[in-house]
Amino acid sequence: MSRPADPHAKIDLLQAAEAVFLEHGLDKARVEDITAAAGRSKGAFYLHFESKEDAFRQIVESFLARLQSCVDSSLKDFGGAIAGDVGAFLEQCRRSDVEILEFVWQNRGVVRLMLEGGGSAQFGYLIDEFAERSRQNTKRLLRWGVVEGLYRRDLDVEMASLVISSAYDRVARDLMRRERKPDLERVVAELQKLLLGGVAGAALHEVIDSKVKNKVRSKRA
Repeated sequence: MSRPADPHAKIDLLQAAEAVFLEHGLDKARVEDITAAAGRSKGAFYLHFESKEDAFRQIVESFLARLQSCVDSSLKDFGGAIAGDVGAFLEQCRRSDVEILEFVWQNRGVVRLMLEGGGSAQFGYLIDEFAERSRQNTKRLLRWGVVEGLYRRDLDVEMASLVISSAYDRVARDLMRRERKPDLERVVAELQKLLLGGVAGAALHEVIDSKVKNKVRSKRA
């Protein structure tokens, strides 16, 4: 009779794989490095994974599932009731963003692996999938905000989602390069100010609005 698999082996191997991938990158990492770090046999490794690439994929998929759960949890308080109170809406946006960035910081090792595709060109598509998933969430919130009157009725949701998701992508990348944790509350406050309020002063806003209106009139003519 075969001995049952150790239920802790896969967890040990995944944790070891993450550390090895961070140190060597996916291409240069070896299964022997992972099993040695985990204190497990190669047989135990292949019982749970087809290859080191399979282990890497499972690490990323697990992170994305937990991130999605974090996003869903942080957004559950958004609803029609909060739209009537702009202050409450901004506060919920702030809490949501801080919670998500905090999660990213706590899992920065995995995020670094994702941003680099594990150090392998074979998995560069993972970060694109991650970015697109974030953009779809942003589009959903923008559409909701337009309906609730929080955003302009003429807002180009597609363009806005590209700009906003790109901004958060760059912030996340910068966060991953830091050795010390920044003040996430301050980071989010500045993001909120820039993305929701813009960088233009009243005079510039007036000129921009005028040019946009003129373009709309010329197209209708």
